[in-house]
Amino acid sequence: MRIENTEGIPLNCLDDWKSIHKPTQWKQGRSAYSVADFIVKRDGARKLRDRVSSVLGAPVTFHKIIPEYEVKFDQYGKGRFHDLGIFGETQSGKSLFVGVEAKVDESFGAYVADEWRKAQKLKKSGKGTRLPQRIMQLCDRFNDGLGISECDKVRYQLLHGTAGTVDAKADVSVFYVAVFKTDCYDDAIGESNHQDYQQFIERAGGVPTQDNSNGASSHDLTLGGKQLIAIYEYFDLR
Repeated sequence: MRIENTEGIPLNCLDDWKSIHKPTQWKQGRSAYSVADFIVKRDGARKLRDRVSSVLGAPVTFHKIIPEYEVKFDQYGKGRFHDLGIFGETQSGKSLFVGVEAKVDESFGAYVADEWRKAQKLKKSGKGTRLPQRIMQLCDRFNDGLGISECDKVRYQLLHGTAGTVDAKADVSVFYVAVFKTDCYDDAIGESNHQDYQQFIERAGGVPTQDNSNGASSHDLTLGGKQLIAIYEYFDLR
């Protein structure tokens, strides 16, 4: 398995990973550092692979991992930047993409309602923005078309995170939220984030899979007619 940056240069140690992040992002105990430490020093790729294999019910192979991997999911600007974009294949030979969202106790961003108000304010001010179109399109992709009102208390990051996973155009798509419990982890904030995730899964019509154990949960979703597996798992790095 190869680990590389977006230019194809290998990432072999934490210093290599540090070079692709802004100084404000690279802090021990926070998400960018933690996911790098997890992959480089804690056999993290195998743990992610084993969970995906368990959820899918058959072994998978990871061929390549790219941190900060961008996937375009609409025509309205920059795409989704996955903390890890993982490319592989299933035992049956189908292509596999795993979009990893790494967290410690960082939130999933603003609610859709807040992003919508922001978009309308920008529009009324005369500033050019395509944010309203992006939000409407993202909401329409879920569960045969959730409207803005049905998505108002959904975290916006979860909408474009999942959209940017299925639009990587693999045969099998997995959106993987990896939560790292470090010395910086706050239990109350972490639980609040998990509740936000669960609400998103419910609004999106997620159906639990058979593999929901050992600190992980997984669901089947349908996004714009495409199947998506969503996994949420805790990893203790303390």
